[in-house]
Amino acid sequence: MTSRSIHVLPAATDNAEYAGDGGWALTIEGLGNGGDDTALHFPTQEAAIAAGWMRARADGLPLCIHGRDGLVRERKIYCRDARGTARVGY
Repeated sequence: MTSRSIHVLPAATDNAEYAGDGGWALTIEGLGNGGDDTALHFPTQEAAIAAGWMRARADGLPLCIHGRDGLVRERKIYCRDARGTARVGY
């Protein structure tokens, strides 16, 4: 089984529309459809994080936030405990 996760990354340098202005990509890994991972683009890291966090909560997936250097700087996990209470893990 493929592990699914969501990543906020600097936009790919070969994407001229976003790379030149420091855009950010939201990548959803492990969709299992045989194709490339889904990537959405945002003008700011904050916008990508907001969209990624909403998707991570909806799908129950971890969100990994990368810095401009590509290294993971933060990881958030949204889960529900046995009582149905939502909580966030870092």
